[in-house]
Amino acid sequence: MSASFQSALLNQLANRLAALPHDPTPQPYAVLIVLTDAPRPQILYSVRAAHLREHAGEVAFAGGRREDEDVSNAATALREAHEEVGILPTAVQVLGELPLAFGKSGRAVKPIVGVIAPNTVLTLQADEIARIFWADLLTLISQPTVPYAYPYGKQVYISPSFSIAGETVWGLTARITASLLKVGFDRDVRWYQRLEPRR
Repeated sequence: MSASFQSALLNQLANRLAALPHDPTPQPYAVLIVLTDAPRPQILYSVRAAHLREHAGEVAFAGGRREDEDVSNAATALREAHEEVGILPTAVQVLGELPLAFGKSGRAVKPIVGVIAPNTVLTLQADEIARIFWADLLTLISQPTVPYAYPYGKQVYISPSFSIAGETVWGLTARITASLLKVGFDRDVRWYQRLEPRR
């Protein structure tokens, strides 16, 4: 059955995700890529609180570590999204999953894709989330990436990033974004990571 959303982009994404193989293998982490069911779909990003021990101040998708009661990777992503930004699991229509993604530390993360109504009320968990912002999907599909440098020991890593609403989406979040664009819309982001000496 074909998907039926307000946007042809979402319908295309849903149908392509449905055609991908489903891997039920439990993963230690999962994130939820939230899109709005609107004529111009938006993608939700969050900025992590500055005091957190890991990834403070970085842009991320809602998500986190698997817990014993999570019966699937989607359950992990939905629970974490509820805890972080207040989206009820029942308010999310899960479309499918993207291929497994890996952080620079080797941490395995399963991206789950879901759709919510555009008028869904969000309630941020201030201990974890500093703020949220939205990216216009149509714009994101075509906008160029920009190089982003971040320290790594005595060197710097340089990799692609997306500039959205004054925020820089880089690292694993950018890689997952690139995977979404590739699977759903044939946008092939040339992914690179190179080390250079600090200047």
